[in-house]
Amino acid sequence: MPRPPRFLLPLGLCLGLAVRGEAGDARPNVVVLMADDLDYEHFAHPLAPMPTLAALAQQGVSFSQAFVPMSRCRPAQASLLSGLWPHQNGVYFNVGADHIDPDTALPKLLSRAGYGTVGEGKFWEFEARAMGFSNYTIRNYETFVRWDQQHLFGWLDEHAKERPFFVWWAPELPHVPHDPPEHLLARFPLESIPVPAWFTGDAAEFRARERVLLAMDAWLDEGVQELEAKLGALGVLDNTLFVFMVDNGWANGCVSKGWGLDKGLRTPLFVTWPKGVRGGATQAELVSPVDLYATILDFADAPIPAACVGNSLRPLLGGKPFEARPALFGALYPLKPTEPLADPARDAYALWARTARWKWIESLKDLHAKADAGSGDGEREDVKVSLAPDFSRRRGEVELYDLVADPHELVNLAAEPEHAPVVADLRRRALEWWRETGGGPLDVP
Repeated sequence: MPRPPRFLLPLGLCLGLAVRGEAGDARPNVVVLMADDLDYEHFAHPLAPMPTLAALAQQGVSFSQAFVPMSRCRPAQASLLSGLWPHQNGVYFNVGADHIDPDTALPKLLSRAGYGTVGEGKFWEFEARAMGFSNYTIRNYETFVRWDQQHLFGWLDEHAKERPFFVWWAPELPHVPHDPPEHLLARFPLESIPVPAWFTGDAAEFRARERVLLAMDAWLDEGVQELEAKLGALGVLDNTLFVFMVDNGWANGCVSKGWGLDKGLRTPLFVTWPKGVRGGATQAELVSPVDLYATILDFADAPIPAACVGNSLRPLLGGKPFEARPALFGALYPLKPTEPLADPARDAYALWARTARWKWIESLKDLHAKADAGSGDGEREDVKVSLAPDFSRRRGEVELYDLVADPHELVNLAAEPEHAPVVADLRRRALEWWRETGGGPLDVP
């Protein structure tokens, strides 16, 4: 989709922005709320496990069609931090030595623009200070929020009123270990948990696992409630822009993490700021974390790098005209590179395309993942399968789903003759996207 030209500001002007940020700065504070392994349907679950997040979403603009480019946490986070697709920023895996470019990392650009920067929880890229964080707790993602938030709150006590601030808030919730406090489990009696009509397995096992997942979601929400209360007590809540997303899906009864179905790729996403974002709106435009990169920099009056592939959502958030993209594309990759030297074209095992109506996936390699044994550990296999049959795909296998008629992607229409033009069109557009965005030669069936 064409975008207006972007210009990099000279370094001197960037430094000038930093000086301007010291006093009388009307720019918002920015808090990125990052959830990990969350089923998008839980965000609107009938048992409402996340009232704080739901209220924040209602105060701003929610996006019903938001998708990460790869259904795994590190590449999804890297796309937000870099404004680039995984094959462009070099981070298409969870376990690997390559990192995004520190010079254009989101916290680095915000720091140059005069923001105080602090991070807590899950952050995959090397030395956080090189990425632009003035303060970061290294590898506390297993304890942040699960134990407390005191390190973050101490930083806010000292710095929240000095100048605008950026908070990377990324507890490893509701990710494993699935060990929620008893008071949260008590909110969800087993008999109250609905079993979806599409699920055909053991209903009792579904309810037992779903109960724990809902309690984990509630634990995430409690952490947001504590943060919101802290910002309110400091008098900075009204001037804080909240951005919420999930880095990948995780779901009972479905193939999710590591594959191209909505249960893995789709994320609840909202942006809230009473002073600059209209409230109570839901948008159906196709959006991605790369757009959040551009959006946050736009609100911070920081220069958006020319290489950024995202589109600032700021006009849309303010109710102004916005040119929506007609489709989103992505590639799917293994947990770690197959050889020491990373190469996304070599390692991509599928391509996907998503429009408002259609989902297309083509497998580039043979794949197989066994159904899990109940641990919830999403890192043992490249594709996460939970309470679902063993997963397998053959090289050259094509999937096409009508998302209007079949939102859970249960009926593959790719072999139906009447849908051949749709398959061909999405395949062509996906390959064009790959080439035009710098993807290397693919071994396409």
